[in-house]
Amino acid sequence: MKKRHMRWWLAVLFTICQQYYAAAQSPELRGKVTESTGGTLPGVTVLIKGTSNGTTTDADGNYKLPLVQNSGTVVFSFMGMVSREVAFDGPGEVNISLVSDSKTLNELVVVGYGIQKKVNLTGAVSVIDGEKLTNRQVASTSLALQGAAPGVTITQQSGVPGGDAGTIRIRGIGSINAGQNPLVLIDNVEMNLDAIDPNNIESISVLKDAAAAAIYGSRAANGVILITSKRGATGINVSYNAYVSNQSPTDLPQKVNALEHMKYWDIAQTNSGLPAAFTSQIAAYEKNGPDNFSLFNTDWKKLVLTGNGMMQNHNLNISGGTDRIKVFGSGSFLDQNGLTANTNFKRADFRFNTDIAISKKLSASMDLVLNRTNRLWPGQSSPQAIIRQMLGFPATTPGQYDSGEWGEGWSNANPAAQAEDGGFARSITNSRIIKGTLTYKPVDGLEILATFSSNYYTTHGRTFTDQYKIYNADPSTKTLVLARSWPALNSLSDNNSENTQNLFRTQATYNKALGKHNFTILGGFSTEDFSTSNVNTFRQNLLSPDRPYLDSGDPLGQTISGGASKYSMVSAYGRLNYNYNEKYLLEVNGRMDASSRFRQENWWKLFPSVSGGWRMSQENFWSSFSHIVNDAKLRASYGTLGNQNLIRNDVQDYYPSYSTFYSGSAYNYYFNNVVNAGYALTSAANPNIKWESSKILDIGADFGLLRNRLTVTADYFQRDITDMLQLVPIPGYVGLASPFVNVGSMRNKGWELAIGWKDKVRDFNYQVQFNISDVKNKVLQNGGKPIINGSTIQQEGYALDSYYGYQAMGLFQSDEEVKNAPFQYGNTAAGDIRYKDISGPDGVPDNKIDSYDRTILGNYFPRYEYSFNLAAQYKGFDLTGFFQGVGKKDNYLSGTGSQPFYSSDFQGSMFKYQEDFWTPENKGAAYPRLTANSIPNNYVTSSYWVKSASYLRIKNVVLGYTLPKLLTEKVKIKSARIYLSGQNLVTWTKFFPGFDPEQRDTGGQFYPIMKTYTVGINIKF
Repeated sequence: MKKRHMRWWLAVLFTICQQYYAAAQSPELRGKVTESTGGTLPGVTVLIKGTSNGTTTDADGNYKLPLVQNSGTVVFSFMGMVSREVAFDGPGEVNISLVSDSKTLNELVVVGYGIQKKVNLTGAVSVIDGEKLTNRQVASTSLALQGAAPGVTITQQSGVPGGDAGTIRIRGIGSINAGQNPLVLIDNVEMNLDAIDPNNIESISVLKDAAAAAIYGSRAANGVILITSKRGATGINVSYNAYVSNQSPTDLPQKVNALEHMKYWDIAQTNSGLPAAFTSQIAAYEKNGPDNFSLFNTDWKKLVLTGNGMMQNHNLNISGGTDRIKVFGSGSFLDQNGLTANTNFKRADFRFNTDIAISKKLSASMDLVLNRTNRLWPGQSSPQAIIRQMLGFPATTPGQYDSGEWGEGWSNANPAAQAEDGGFARSITNSRIIKGTLTYKPVDGLEILATFSSNYYTTHGRTFTDQYKIYNADPSTKTLVLARSWPALNSLSDNNSENTQNLFRTQATYNKALGKHNFTILGGFSTEDFSTSNVNTFRQNLLSPDRPYLDSGDPLGQTISGGASKYSMVSAYGRLNYNYNEKYLLEVNGRMDASSRFRQENWWKLFPSVSGGWRMSQENFWSSFSHIVNDAKLRASYGTLGNQNLIRNDVQDYYPSYSTFYSGSAYNYYFNNVVNAGYALTSAANPNIKWESSKILDIGADFGLLRNRLTVTADYFQRDITDMLQLVPIPGYVGLASPFVNVGSMRNKGWELAIGWKDKVRDFNYQVQFNISDVKNKVLQNGGKPIINGSTIQQEGYALDSYYGYQAMGLFQSDEEVKNAPFQYGNTAAGDIRYKDISGPDGVPDNKIDSYDRTILGNYFPRYEYSFNLAAQYKGFDLTGFFQGVGKKDNYLSGTGSQPFYSSDFQGSMFKYQEDFWTPENKGAAYPRLTANSIPNNYVTSSYWVKSASYLRIKNVVLGYTLPKLLTEKVKIKSARIYLSGQNLVTWTKFFPGFDPEQRDTGGQFYPIMKTYTVGINIKF
């Protein structure tokens, strides 16, 4: 028995030893991975091809990989290095060396009229890949750029369909009275940025300094955005992209209910020395409650926001061709509903790009773009004004009775009725762009091209103001009685405009290498002209709302007007690029522009720039630490840009140097018993005005570290705008509006920093991008005198349009404090805002508050703009998170937005946040005591209503999943991805509750920015 047990234990022990020995001797691959310079590479992914069997190298570059198969291929991959595949046949040692990936060094960037290697750029250029734009599905392409490039400020002032585009500023504001928008070129044709679907964009280059933009001369004063659309490729490729979104406001202020409104109004009346107004109504409400017949508690928000806010977009791209002919075709359709009735925007976009290789030396391209937009708004009022009434109207006003009839609202204005039954305002724009290019390469290195483009677009606007019926309640009969139709007469405006912009350009480019010396010479000539004409008509008292056409209106009182304008420009431009061994870089740009907007003696202006760069990493002394800093470049540039796009009263001024006459009924005169059409010279002209100029200095550096996994770009810039055109006041007896004079100057100074990191750990890839920039604006010269415009001022030494008003010192806590303080207003009392006595007529405090005590309170320019872009991919999953914010910014709230019970055209209510008002029992209140409209002391422009609008926003989050190829290939699909997305999800700010900090000076009238939830799909066939 003992021997049997002994044999059993020996068998178990032998089995364990055998398994241990087998494990210790299991087959494996082992070895070391180094880089071409000999340094070790930790973290390299080592993977058996076609399996999930893998590992990574340790700190010394060594690896051990157990084998589960006798032969195969092992793949070595590392971010910033070229992957290598090595076959193996059984266990053993495999040592390899990886080399740097040259794709980064050879990456090409679209610049003015050409392309350059990214590493050889000497100007400040930001590049955005088209694929990154499609991660953030938004209605306007401009919004997809927000936070994507440092120094590019994009603010959204409205979320209304057809009007939700972002305002773009590159390195600050570039003028006061001239154009402030950058030049946007889509395939070198000037277009609206929001006219192209992001799915059709290959890449975007933002030219920010004079070195990059001087080739565009006077067109580039505010920077240039170059968009390259997708083009055809060999083979056949089809993709379909679609999404559906639901939109809702990011925020809206909450309003008090009817009973609260009446109680607070009576407090305001009492504080203003007036009798209470709602004593009996308050008692009736508290006893019986609202019945929506004679006692109302109207939820105006619920009544007005009847739109579903749905948005959908469909995009179909087809690319195909051979070595001789390549074609890209695209069709896109966007349908965006608003929050209110009769608010919608539709856009259809068709694009056809064709490239033909006629011979080895001659090629051609032909592009056709067709675009149609259809914007629908209510006819009686804009969506912004309707929402202002929605937020401001007291809940005590009748909105809609239970039986569906409209109530009076306030003085016949009912925002819900205006939106639903007040007619329509429809604007349809059709555009057609044709572009053709011939390119000839007679010898190696020489390229000659000629291109012509024509951008023709028409806009047809029809605004039909319909009547809605207003009913009043008759308590005696308990019925509704028709009070009136509003407005008194219906009306129709019919407006048409036609615009054409033609451009012809010829250009030659020559590349030559002489040993290590590399030259590129570019020269060109262009002509362009722009013409516009318009016809505006009006009739009222139409026979039937079912016939909203001019011929059904009353000819009595009809109006008709129209006009036409045209200007042209001729330009010659050139560029010289030189580099020695891609180490020392030099670029010289120049453009001569002549504009018909000026008198002949001021037609021509030269806009030159020069820039240089030094790639330190190419020097021999850099080799000792090139394994840490792989690429390093210093660059600097200086140049001049111009501006000719003048704006007068928010309208383009085509002939600022010429006297122009205007017609209209106001100028008609009676002569010889007949009323004759009159013309009048209304504005003075200055024949000596000339171009505005911008002189830009830029110093920058670009670094690639740790095998270019870490990239850093930094810039410092100063932009001086001189000869700015100002409207200098002239004596009233002249009888004309002020002329433009070149007297102003302004400076934008700031810096930019972009840091990126990308890496992978086996199947897990991730990228991090951080951008931050700062721009400080200052008016240097302003014609000698400050220009005050309501709540803002243009004053030398301060930012343009700084907030201007009184300095608040908190609230008076007692009448004794009021008595002992400098005289404020005659009716100032405890609970009112206390203002600081700063100055007087003699420049010293005079113990009273008046206009001499106003001072600079801040400005709306965003400072320290920053963004984080986090992305990760694991097998089929992808996740993107985008955060965007502003570190410093002032914003001003006025009117209905800040003052309880106030509006310029109706009796307002108050918001919930304003309930923290001062009383003797609430002396620590956030807001002043309540007063009626007759006491506006607390609501003059002051620092009390200028508040920090800095914010951090979760701009976008996307979660996507790409279906396995084994599944999609069965149905002949190359790839299929589904995703969920959220836009403007959360905002952290200390601005006034309910108001979006991104929107400027709303005064209570705004259309909210949208929070959007999206589901979408991307399919490639």
